[in-house]
Amino acid sequence: MSSSEHERTATTAAIILAGGAASRMGGQDKTRLPVAGATALERVLRVAPAGRRVVVGPGGTDGDALAERHDARFVLEDPPRSGPLAALERGVVALDGAGDDTTVLVLGGDMPLLRRETLAALAAASRAGQKVAALTVGDGHLQFLCAAWPLARLRRALADVENPGGGWADLSLRRLYARLDDDELVSHRASGAEGTDIDTPDALEQVRRAAGPRIALAQIEVGEDYETTAGTVRRAVADAAAAGARLVLLPEATLTPFGTDLRAAAEAHHEAFVQLLQELATDHGLVVVAGSFTPADGDRVHNTLIARGPRNGPHGNPETSPDSQAEGGDRGVGAVCAEYRKIHLFDAYGVRESDTVAPGDELVMLDLDGARLGLATCYDVRFPEQFTALARRGAHAVLLPMAWGDGPTKSEQLRLLLGARALDATTVVLAADQAPPPEHRGRAPRGIGQSTVVGPLGQIRQELGRAPGMLLVDLDLAEIEAARESLPVLTHAVELPRS
Repeated sequence: MSSSEHERTATTAAIILAGGAASRMGGQDKTRLPVAGATALERVLRVAPAGRRVVVGPGGTDGDALAERHDARFVLEDPPRSGPLAALERGVVALDGAGDDTTVLVLGGDMPLLRRETLAALAAASRAGQKVAALTVGDGHLQFLCAAWPLARLRRALADVENPGGGWADLSLRRLYARLDDDELVSHRASGAEGTDIDTPDALEQVRRAAGPRIALAQIEVGEDYETTAGTVRRAVADAAAAGARLVLLPEATLTPFGTDLRAAAEAHHEAFVQLLQELATDHGLVVVAGSFTPADGDRVHNTLIARGPRNGPHGNPETSPDSQAEGGDRGVGAVCAEYRKIHLFDAYGVRESDTVAPGDELVMLDLDGARLGLATCYDVRFPEQFTALARRGAHAVLLPMAWGDGPTKSEQLRLLLGARALDATTVVLAADQAPPPEHRGRAPRGIGQSTVVGPLGQIRQELGRAPGMLLVDLDLAEIEAARESLPVLTHAVELPRS
């Protein structure tokens, strides 16, 4: 399976400044402080969309592992602790052999809520205009350690501010940006807490409050042979775990595709499938969510979403009633055990899901790493009331596995619906679809790909094509809170007259 986490861009590099102990943090190395399951530095490394990553700072006890895991190189400025500009120059030297057309992301190793798509946007803006593209926070304050530079321009700027006696010791980054003309700098406004750096204990607390779990959306092809699909699921969960995910979302009908005997598959394989999900959750230390089928009345089944976390976890009692859960949830992966039965059945476009599937009638949520996650399935996305109901019960994001039916305008409809549901509920929508088999023909829904991450104001942040793949998203709870403050549709809604 391909993964966007492992994409490489030949013309992009990253220099990450990770200078070691910080006096305002009690002498701790702020880049190694844990934030929602990973250190600040690792969180920066895993979102930098770069072909080469250079970390300027001490390797410490985790340096070798980080270097191997993220294809990074650790170097030290000379002399050590001689200031950020000296560290940046050392990083530029370490990019030996890089051409002048390289775009360099200059990043702080203490900014754990940076987003992959934001860094990609900065790099693209810098490359397109051969300018410096920087993140701005608050009232327009420039974040010096989140910017993309043309390498040739960065080298010239460093040469311009070098100390008269040589070197860059004790020089600030502000001097570098002061060398830019007004038309050389473009900005990109931060949202949520992505622009926050860990300079003080208060900033660390702010970041930890905002940092939600890393979620993987696994777009897989679901075959008619159970053992083949089980192998695909195993690989997808292993890939998600290797990428640092705390939850992996697989598609609707992962047990068996539509167009097969759903009741027979439920009776033959559902229990083994749940056991597989539980085993994978426990072995990899994350939550696994996937679509299955469970026996219902007569010959029908329930289209059931199964969520399982590691056994013997510190917490885990996601009930169908969210009021029974502790506010905010446990800040770790607990023994999640939840099931959601699809409420809205796809009786449309010549398909009658209700002939073989019985509807559910309960909303279900689970808590993970301080985030509350609502569950919905495919056709549910056409019914805004379900998404707003989940949001009013505290959902920061809605997990939406799908087996979307193909056909004229269906791709455009899906994109529109995902954005609309996010806006309706000011919540993140995470949709994981099946990758359609190339040889599939017929009316049974087998997915169109197009797994998508949608921000709380309807922005499509990430999207796959039709082939198998994986998306990774780090939830920013501060962004969701800010969206609800600026667009309070959940509190403005009134009950309309019925006559």
